[in-house]
Amino acid sequence: MGLPPNATRYFAEKHLDAAYKHLSAVEENLFKEGQEDRRAFEKFYNNLALFSGGTIALSITYLGYLKTLGKPLRHQRLLTAGWIALFVCLLFSLIYVLVNLYYSHHFREREWAEARKKKFETEAEEVPNMGVENVRTPQEVAAFQAPRSAAALTCDEVAARHEKLQKRYFHVWVWSGRIARLAFAGGIGMLLGFAISNN
Repeated sequence: MGLPPNATRYFAEKHLDAAYKHLSAVEENLFKEGQEDRRAFEKFYNNLALFSGGTIALSITYLGYLKTLGKPLRHQRLLTAGWIALFVCLLFSLIYVLVNLYYSHHFREREWAEARKKKFETEAEEVPNMGVENVRTPQEVAAFQAPRSAAALTCDEVAARHEKLQKRYFHVWVWSGRIARLAFAGGIGMLLGFAISNN
């Protein structure tokens, strides 16, 4: 025993409405959170790049000062390694910012495609239950569902493509951040060791 036609129509409308609201909520939340997060991470890694460049410049000035003292310099390789580490930090900080943009783009595109797919599937499933005038016969239902099923399949392919790119950029993004932070700490540590050994 099935549901009465009015109840079927009511639940079909509820499912469609839920799919539309879900799509709107996902788009709105993605936009807000994406903007805030991107700004915070960009600021951090841009500052890390600036600190690395500034530290290299200051250490060159300090090296000039040490040479004027006339004492032989000790552990110059430590200084060189510190500069290299800070340059690596600078490079990977900038890579982090760039790859973060690519990752965010593909993440949002994938989620948008998945939400559109859900919308098309819900329309194909529920509109025939709503008692729409021109979607009553099996032929009309099939004609209504066919383009939505095709659109859902296309959205699924788009989502899969963006998910693959998202995963690729995610790994580069995470590792570039780790390398930048580690290189900064290592570079500062080596410069500090060089400065202490030459006092």
